[in-house]
Amino acid sequence: MITNRQKIVSLTPTIGVDAYTANDVVGGLLTFDIANVGGGGIVRWARIVDDDNEKAELALYLFSDLPSTIADDAAFAPTVADLKKLAGKVLFEAADYETVNGNAWVIRGRGSDAIDIDCSLATNNIYGYLVCTGTPTYTAATDLTISLGVWLDG
Repeated sequence: MITNRQKIVSLTPTIGVDAYTANDVVGGLLTFDIANVGGGGIVRWARIVDDDNEKAELALYLFSDLPSTIADDAAFAPTVADLKKLAGKVLFEAADYETVNGNAWVIRGRGSDAIDIDCSLATNNIYGYLVCTGTPTYTAATDLTISLGVWLDG
């Protein structure tokens, strides 16, 4: 019998404080450890908390296996082999952010906005790259926190 259990995984990548260029990776390779012996799950929602209130449009690319390493502030240029591992993409549009107490946050995947990215994992990790479409400049290396809500297979 398969049961679904939800797990929330969050990380705060180290990001650059210089201006990013459109199509740059923000924070390098992201590794979300879901530690699931069932082999995978479904990413139901994704959230970004932006301590700098930049409200930058960002795309989160999620991979079911380890892709090639792309450094922070480098152009997002996945290989064909990487694209074969791509499970899905979540777009965070600038207009979707809300400001609370001087900080911005955005969530995708709640209600009619479901993202439902199926990840059959080769490891206990979901990998990702956060890619900007504009030119944000963050104040601190810890300004972004990314979270995933995952229904685990089990």
